[in-house]
Amino acid sequence: MYRSKDMILRSRYSKNALSKKESSLTQHYNHDDDKNISENRTQQCLRNLHLSKTVKQYCTNSTLHGLRYIGDSNLSIGERIFWIISFSLAVLTASYYIWFLYKKWTSSPIIISLSPESASLNEFPFPSVTICNMNNVRKSEATRIIAGNDIQEKLLLEDMCDMENNQSTTYFNKSTITWESIMDFLINTSQPCKDMLHLCKWHGNVTDCEKIFNPTMADEGICCNFNSVHKKYLFYNPRDWPDLNITYPSNSIDWNPEIGYKNVPSDSIPWRPYGAGQYYGLTLVLDADAEDYYCSSTASVGFKMLLHNPVETPKIAEFAFSVTPGEETRVIVTPRISTASMSIISVPQKQRKCFFTSERKLRYYRTYTQRNCILECEANFTQKICKCVQYYMPKSSNTPICGKKDTGCATDARRAMEVELYDDNIGITSINLSETPSCNCYPGCFEIGYNVEISQSKLMANVIVSDNYVKKSKEYFTKNMAVVHLFFVESQFTKYMKNDLFGFTEFLCNTGGLLGLFMGFSFLSLVEIVYFATLRLWCRVYKNRHATQDNILHVQPFDSSTNLVYPFVQ
Repeated sequence: MYRSKDMILRSRYSKNALSKKESSLTQHYNHDDDKNISENRTQQCLRNLHLSKTVKQYCTNSTLHGLRYIGDSNLSIGERIFWIISFSLAVLTASYYIWFLYKKWTSSPIIISLSPESASLNEFPFPSVTICNMNNVRKSEATRIIAGNDIQEKLLLEDMCDMENNQSTTYFNKSTITWESIMDFLINTSQPCKDMLHLCKWHGNVTDCEKIFNPTMADEGICCNFNSVHKKYLFYNPRDWPDLNITYPSNSIDWNPEIGYKNVPSDSIPWRPYGAGQYYGLTLVLDADAEDYYCSSTASVGFKMLLHNPVETPKIAEFAFSVTPGEETRVIVTPRISTASMSIISVPQKQRKCFFTSERKLRYYRTYTQRNCILECEANFTQKICKCVQYYMPKSSNTPICGKKDTGCATDARRAMEVELYDDNIGITSINLSETPSCNCYPGCFEIGYNVEISQSKLMANVIVSDNYVKKSKEYFTKNMAVVHLFFVESQFTKYMKNDLFGFTEFLCNTGGLLGLFMGFSFLSLVEIVYFATLRLWCRVYKNRHATQDNILHVQPFDSSTNLVYPFVQ
């Protein structure tokens, strides 16, 4: 009986095992793809589940204001929606103000403020002084030229005195006149500095005027200049510029507003003021010689005077002030000093609107200033459009000189330069601006200029005057002579400094303040977001994945070759 039951159990088990094996083989071939799809869906569901749990956990534990109410499942759906809307409005408001702050930072990053450190007199030079007699041509020279047979000198005389003559267009040509002939004509017809300057006092001491004043080329002819740097420090190619018997009693240094005075002797040129007041200034007695006037640049008799940077060439006709003979003129000088913080060099040039010396190179001038840039740009426009330049403009030695018949063209070129200098979107129909050079003449980040206050009083013949001031007679003195005093009235002056309006630190502080005001945001809040979005989520996914693999029950299929041991087997 036991054997018959054992045989029945063996046969039933064998049939069940065989049927299971066949069904497992069939399922292996029929459901392989379904198994992969099911696994992918399961993994995706797990990820979404982990992500939702991580987000909920972040909202519950976040330090940002309002998020814990959104993640609190004990609150009603209406309360949670209320906090979602409130938090969203706070984020949008903070984002709006941060964007407004960013636009302000990028559009106007520079602020010009008063420097807390004032400039003393030994930190900047005494202004360079250029004086020109309004008499363009001396009467004695004009008489000689008119009586002579030199056609070229006659045409130059007409040009200087702005006279009309049909011969100008018939005989005058840019190729027939040279720079040497222009220079010789100006030297012969202009009043020499030794005749113009009767007396000079520098720092309270009477000084030989020829030692401290040098002739210079300007748009008013040959003028007299005081305290400019040597031409080798002014131009790249000083050989292209005339040497008008220029002498320097002291050593001239390579000075510019950015480097200033560093470890140089106190008497280096450009000279610095020794102190405030008329005694430490510059006193001049000028002789106009009104009887020798032939043609004047204005409708009056006297002088034009300009105070400028020692590394600039003057433009007398446009910016000089008048000094009248028969009057004593007091010129109170006030420097206008602009400096910049080196931190703004990282700000784009179009936003800070100034150039450091190393950033902008000119063709002729060694030192960049806005005045030098404008004059050089005008020369470039005139040469490009008119194929010549005015005699007083920066140029090469082989550049043609413009004559009277080129005045209209030179005026158009200057107008084109002014338009290109200040507004690139406006064009002049008569000139193709696309073929002309670009000016790009922003101010220098380090520059110095001079403001003047002028007061005048009349000279009287019946008043006792120092004999050093009088030339020939008192009547001649009151009619032809002008006494000028140039000096400072203070020893300390305020500087203007360009600095960052918003640096990165200020922008970060303002942004953090807005985020903290609206959301309670801090740096650790950002760390929380990064933590929950990366490390926390990864740890949760990794932990649950391994826990699922450990809980899987592995079932081995039936193998008929395996020896089974049954109970009750004899």
